[in-house]
Amino acid sequence: MKIRKYIARNMPEALQQVRDDFGEQAVILNTRQLRRNSRFNNTDQHQVEVTAAIDETIGAETYLAPEKSGSSRNIEESSMEHSNYMNVGKRHFTEKSLDFQDTKFESTDIVSKTKKENSRVETLCHRFRENGITEEIIEHYFKCASEEQSKGNIVAPEELNFFTKTWFNSLFPECRRLKIAEDRQVIGFVGSAGSGKTTAIGKIAGSFAKIRKDGVVIISTDNSRIGALDQLQSLARLIDVRFEMAFDEMELNVMLDCYKDAQLILIDGPAYGCLDEGPLNRLKKNYSSIGVDEVHIVLDANNDFRYMMDMIKKSSFFPNRRLLFTKLDQVSRVGTVLSAAISSEIPTSYISNSAEVTGGIESGDLKVVYRDVFASGWEEGY
Repeated sequence: MKIRKYIARNMPEALQQVRDDFGEQAVILNTRQLRRNSRFNNTDQHQVEVTAAIDETIGAETYLAPEKSGSSRNIEESSMEHSNYMNVGKRHFTEKSLDFQDTKFESTDIVSKTKKENSRVETLCHRFRENGITEEIIEHYFKCASEEQSKGNIVAPEELNFFTKTWFNSLFPECRRLKIAEDRQVIGFVGSAGSGKTTAIGKIAGSFAKIRKDGVVIISTDNSRIGALDQLQSLARLIDVRFEMAFDEMELNVMLDCYKDAQLILIDGPAYGCLDEGPLNRLKKNYSSIGVDEVHIVLDANNDFRYMMDMIKKSSFFPNRRLLFTKLDQVSRVGTVLSAAISSEIPTSYISNSAEVTGGIESGDLKVVYRDVFASGWEEGY
């Protein structure tokens, strides 16, 4: 009996090598997973080792050459030998079947590894769900991760972690925060009452005022809430930037004519809700009249996914929309924020994570948010 070991990247490749050398009569004696660390990177290389054998007598002719005349062998003896070969063939077939059963038993390591990986994916899905990721996104992730596992592209836990991070990062919309430009920029802000819109405007104005104080102007058009007007005026005084009020479309156009030399004009629009069409129609008219360059939709991270999507849908007629998420310091589940951004496919601008006016606003790069959350242990210990 000839015995040989084969090493390949996966089981189909190993079995093909066996067939090429020994043919279909080969017997699989053993299979096992190999794992070795690469010298050139920190990833493990996973391979399969298959031990196969072939009974050389089976490969030979099972029929004897015709006896020369005068031979003492008779037909009965020839028949008995033929029968013995048949028995050998039957025994070989039986042994092959038993060996195949043993192989399936010994290959449970491969099966259990696959089941274990599926279990890890399910655990991650559960944690996504706990952190507010929507079911639609979770189902999509589970399907993609399972397909990659079935192809053998995901074996080790670190490979699953890398796939998961890469998969989510590919879905996050682009981050487009404001930048000082040569031409004047007119930026509109919209959001519901209590969303943190006014505070976010003050934070953005303060960050740009550090670069050029006289180049930033805040204009409030929110005449429906006295508290909001006083708050924004106090913020402008605190960060030492110019502040104006405009109560209608005509006044707004006059203000813009007065500040042609400004680099950045931030307009605080009246608060609106999902069921309140009045302020939204007024915003649409004002922003269309002055030709705003961008409109930032301010969303409170405490709101649920459906409410966020309703607010985004209501603002669909604004040009060059951006998403600005506030109060991330008040929530323990950021999945709603990530899901809203992924589902809307609208670029993000900023993330506010503090109630302080002089700081606490960062670039709206959701890859950073994802990384920070995962660093706290989403991918650990499963």
